[in-house]
Amino acid sequence: MHDNFTESYFLSLIDDAERIVLSDPAGETIPFSEYTVKAKREEVQNKEDVLASIYKEAESCHSCSGYMQRSVFASPIVKRNAKVLFIAPYPEGTLIFSPESLQIFRAWWKLSLLLEEGEWALTTLIKCPAGKFSSESADMCRAYLRTEMAEMKPEAIVLMGEETARYMLRKNLPMNMLRQRRFVVNHIPVFVTYTPADYISDPSLKKPIWQDMLFIRKSIGTEERKA
Repeated sequence: MHDNFTESYFLSLIDDAERIVLSDPAGETIPFSEYTVKAKREEVQNKEDVLASIYKEAESCHSCSGYMQRSVFASPIVKRNAKVLFIAPYPEGTLIFSPESLQIFRAWWKLSLLLEEGEWALTTLIKCPAGKFSSESADMCRAYLRTEMAEMKPEAIVLMGEETARYMLRKNLPMNMLRQRRFVVNHIPVFVTYTPADYISDPSLKKPIWQDMLFIRKSIGTEERKA
């Protein structure tokens, strides 16, 4: 146990000994000192503090032209040590997903992978709402995403949408060559599929999305769970 009184008393004894050695017991040459020893405190920020800090910074970021379209910052859905981190391209307006997209996401992406409520997290590559993908905005926001990945420590990442996948994987490939493959980013397994908005605009994607879900859940080890 750290004892501040004992430490300060010990330091004063050293001063007294020095005065005796130098024949200055009255302290005429070496003044008496009072010691107040403060124990070092290690300040540890938990995951919520670190992420809250970067989200606050992102909320007021003016690094690219995307900020002019921002009405409110859409906070990601954060989970500690999530089994799967889903990364969408950008928020759909004031939320990461529109109500319709979120309903589809919960019913398909989450349930199809047989994930429990605490096992998934959701964020975006670009933090501002956007009408289309922008490499400029993605470049400015990538540092935020790196911090999220480091703090959340997901076991796997699912990139949603062709533009997100191409940018994150640095591969200029069509979607059919990105899906149902295992990539690695920062030692984390990465998989690619469509976004809920993709399905809403093209319902024929239902079968490919289901095939992606089967491939991903087999890869992340949830296929044996009871649906």
